[in-house]
Amino acid sequence: MQLKKIITALAAVALAGMAHAQAAKFGYGASEDNSQGLAVKRFAELVKAKTGGRVTVNTYASGKLGTDAQMQSAVQGGTQELMVGPTANLVGIIKEYALLDLPFLVTSYKEADTLLDGPVGDALAQKLAAHGLVGVGYWENGFRHITNSRRVVNRLEDVAGLKIRVIPNPVYIETFKALGANPVPLPYTELYGALETKSVDAQENSLGLLESGKFYEVQKYLSMTGHIYTPYIVLASKKWFDKLSDADKAAVREAGAEAVTYQRTVNREATEKLKAQMVKHGLQVTDVSAAEVARMRDKVAPVHDKFVGQIGADLMAQAKAEIAKAR
Repeated sequence: MQLKKIITALAAVALAGMAHAQAAKFGYGASEDNSQGLAVKRFAELVKAKTGGRVTVNTYASGKLGTDAQMQSAVQGGTQELMVGPTANLVGIIKEYALLDLPFLVTSYKEADTLLDGPVGDALAQKLAAHGLVGVGYWENGFRHITNSRRVVNRLEDVAGLKIRVIPNPVYIETFKALGANPVPLPYTELYGALETKSVDAQENSLGLLESGKFYEVQKYLSMTGHIYTPYIVLASKKWFDKLSDADKAAVREAGAEAVTYQRTVNREATEKLKAQMVKHGLQVTDVSAAEVARMRDKVAPVHDKFVGQIGADLMAQAKAEIAKAR
């Protein structure tokens, strides 16, 4: 009888442990073999290990849980626990995040890391809580380049008239208007179809997404402009995160920090090889000259001025000072 009571008690403890286990859905837009997908998998493994299995992360690639905007709304509402997407998508709720979208703001990985991992990145992340979000770490999409199906782009004037898909974000729209293009805001998940049907001529993205999204199948020309550096941000639902124990919160943050280093390293190593891969895929690759990049930078300089009021003069000045130190 005593043994039966012990077994019953142990079973109750086990069931209680299972009841307290937290399962989280982690959605993202890229494919599983992209640096984004590889890092999501690594993050999930780290969380499971660091929490002793109390928190498990189930991953959903290629927009299976919706567009970035849809996932962000779900994470805010607590119906989805985790996501990763461009910081550009946060501008609608936190206007200061427009800072990270400014064209030619950073010109190297060192500058980008200094900006994101320092006081400016922290100040932006602190604004997330008021919107039901928790920042778990800044990853990267990387430097963006232009592809199109119409012509070689090797100078400023060649951008004029291109119907180009952009992230649905005011800075991106204004940047390509300034360059003379016709920007068309579309979710990433709709991009391939838009290129295939030629409802847009062009797109601008990192080489990593150009590869994993197979956009080379529906584009002819790649121009290495590096006009914007796009960070990703891993977002957790505050409703979900607040229910975790202090130990599990710390474990999730530790896993996030390790995943940051992993994702950036994988992304940068892949990017080094992808330019040659684009040639193998049949794209005509153009190295835009420093002089032409400088002309593009001058052309979009008014975009910085236009968004000072939204971003805040002090924050913009602080960001540019941090970047200058890293040069």
